[in-house]
Amino acid sequence: MLPSQIQPEIERLALRIQKLLEAGWRSVKVVTDHGWLFCPDGLPIAELPKHLTASKWARCAAIKGDSQVPVPTAAWSWNPSEQFATPSGAACFNTGGSYSYAHGGISLQECLTPVLLVSGGSSSAPAAAITEISWKGLRCNLEVSGGTAGRTADLRRDAAGGPSVATTAKPIDDGGARLLVEDDELEGAAVVAVLLSPDGRVIAQRRTVVGGEA
Repeated sequence: MLPSQIQPEIERLALRIQKLLEAGWRSVKVVTDHGWLFCPDGLPIAELPKHLTASKWARCAAIKGDSQVPVPTAAWSWNPSEQFATPSGAACFNTGGSYSYAHGGISLQECLTPVLLVSGGSSSAPAAAITEISWKGLRCNLEVSGGTAGRTADLRRDAAGGPSVATTAKPIDDGGARLLVEDDELEGAAVVAVLLSPDGRVIAQRRTVVGGEA
């Protein structure tokens, strides 16, 4: 399901931005598409009789001739003389109950295109990275390079922001950390090894499998 992928995608985007800044980019601009509406139980229904429209979609309808419609209308940006109809709020025309996902009509989600500009900081500390991962049973050995002062390592389930599966996060000591997965039922499960800044931010990550690759 799409919403369940949002957090991992944001984490991957954040890591990519971090890598670009570390490589010397002065700033990174992130431009998204317009948003969408998601309601697992179906979006509400807005009735619009078919005879009033030339064509109709879930969140927009072309008005037939001079028909008067019982919903909000607006003009097309490329042809202000032509009006279109749109349901109020998060509703969809007629089949709203069968829609769990839809573009947002003239809602804020549809009309606003977010732009995010990320600039590099002034810190000259070397970037930390996980350079090697090895397993001995359920014990994970991490090798780390770069600035490691105050950093800790952890193992997270499925994504860098997921729940920890290690008995405890460990500080980086002498270029590495040793982490133990206590639950043997997790052997073979996909996890993410992460490095954390002193304030708990994920600053590096690398995927692995509990117990090592088969």
